[in-house]
Amino acid sequence: MEKVIYWNSMIEPKGGVYSAPVIILIITLVVVILIITGLLIGIINSIKNTTITLTSKELIIKTSFYGRKIPLENIDKNGIRAINLNENPEYNVSIKTSGMSLPNLHLGWMRLKNGTKALVFLTDKSSVVQIPAKDFIILFSMNNINEFISRIKSL
Repeated sequence: MEKVIYWNSMIEPKGGVYSAPVIILIITLVVVILIITGLLIGIINSIKNTTITLTSKELIIKTSFYGRKIPLENIDKNGIRAINLNENPEYNVSIKTSGMSLPNLHLGWMRLKNGTKALVFLTDKSSVVQIPAKDFIILFSMNNINEFISRIKSL
């Protein structure tokens, strides 16, 4: 091993390493990271806690984003059906108007390939209930679609 004869370090910037621009940059990065973390927590929470509830008067979709209550008189009960989006590509999402789309997740207001305005809550394209409402349709991924359809039609 060679003997070190001389060693030096770079001159510290005038105003110090912790000058105002550096502190502002660090604070900005921390704020951006906190915002992104909050959004990710919201997305995960939406996926885990999105529910559809049927009462005698309304259909309630509860989620962190885009939840709503729809009176049953605004729903075309005869048009409700189970669809597989892999077999019915005209009901696939075409344009996101207000919502989020990730692989295997579409949530929010979308335009479908057939031009219809839709409120979508999709995680599984093969198990979707289509619910026609007054001015839009709802696409909701769920298990036990036939049970849901028979209960809403019985009201």
